[in-house]
Amino acid sequence: METFASIVSQLWSIWAEMLEAVWSILPKAISFLFWVLSAIVILPCVFVAGQLYPKWVEWGEDL
Repeated sequence: METFASIVSQLWSIWAEMLEAVWSILPKAISFLFWVLSAIVILPCVFVAGQLYPKWVEWGEDL
């Protein structure tokens, strides 16, 4: 029984260290995820605006 308890305590310490490492990385990962999500939204809008603005100026020249 003592061997089982020592194995469990070692496994528990390993899992605790892994969880601590994940918690230290998590804020940076969430920040990076928000940057990626904003790029997915903003970059296509910039592309469309860059393509439509010259046509809009060309169309409005006669006004």
